[in-house]
Amino acid sequence: MERFYVSIAAVSEEPVPLLKENSKCFIDKLIPYRDRIVFVLGGYWGLMKYIADYALDRGFTVVFVLPSNPPTMPPNTSNSIIIQTDLGFQSRSTIMCKTGNVLVAMGGRIGSLLEILLAYDYGKPVIVVKSGYETDKIPECFGEYIDVRKRAKIMLVENGCSAAEKVISIMKEFNKLREEIYI
Repeated sequence: MERFYVSIAAVSEEPVPLLKENSKCFIDKLIPYRDRIVFVLGGYWGLMKYIADYALDRGFTVVFVLPSNPPTMPPNTSNSIIIQTDLGFQSRSTIMCKTGNVLVAMGGRIGSLLEILLAYDYGKPVIVVKSGYETDKIPECFGEYIDVRKRAKIMLVENGCSAAEKVISIMKEFNKLREEIYI
């Protein structure tokens, strides 16, 4: 079965307990799929670091698409892939969003808002986890779609556990469609 790439938009600040709890539940629910799921992150600081460390410790592969001069380098382990770019933060986000089969916004500010819009424009489903951060406003403002083109669904979920369930559902549908193409 093909790998499924889950890009994660996450605040670059030190995470509040709710974000840590949501991230932990999200990753824990996906453990049965860790051989197929690859997480894609845009850095290794703030909530991104917490998610990366937790996922790496549980055997997931994590890809880091780093901007130019990142504040911190991720660990170079057997299950981490580090892509060093000479790109600014916004350009790095473009690669991250294009790579993922789905984007999960765990809570964030302007960078994560841009990533939601990019993923939508690339036709990638977006799952927004209620966090109390600005990312919550996208589905509140626009609903399921950002514009009339309906490029991809925007889904608002209550917590990380619900986000994982959505990822599993999207992954199964993706694999089903891929199998039909090859038949």
